[in-house]
Amino acid sequence: MKTPNIRNIALATLATLALISCNNSPKAKEENLNEAKDAVVDANDDLTEARLDSISDFNKYKESIEKKLTENETVIADLKSKNNSKNKSTQALYLQQLNKLELKNAELKSKLENYKQGPEQKWELFKVDFNKDMDDLGKSISNMAERNMKK
Repeated sequence: MKTPNIRNIALATLATLALISCNNSPKAKEENLNEAKDAVVDANDDLTEARLDSISDFNKYKESIEKKLTENETVIADLKSKNNSKNKSTQALYLQQLNKLELKNAELKSKLENYKQGPEQKWELFKVDFNKDMDDLGKSISNMAERNMKK
């Protein structure tokens, strides 16, 4: 007689736990839905802000690089006009090297203009490569200016 009572009590307890744990009320589902909607709105706001920050960073970088490229053009033009070499072959070689530097400067300008914004990692990689190219060009221009001074 005790076994059926224990079994009935156990079944009643399990049934009660099952009913309590099942929260099928529409109010609870609506609260979950509203929370999810709020989370989506917050995520969209964060994404929009991140995109605007990224565009702002790119525009600032682009503006500073364009100034450097313009300065490079000016320095190259000055070096061309101040070519002190008296030897025609040396002068031609010097002008040829300056033309290469001018072409490299133009290529960098084109590369910057044609860059399409993409993922953050792609932008960082582009910036690192571009900065390296700019540094190399700057060093080459400095070397040419030093050579011109020595002549």
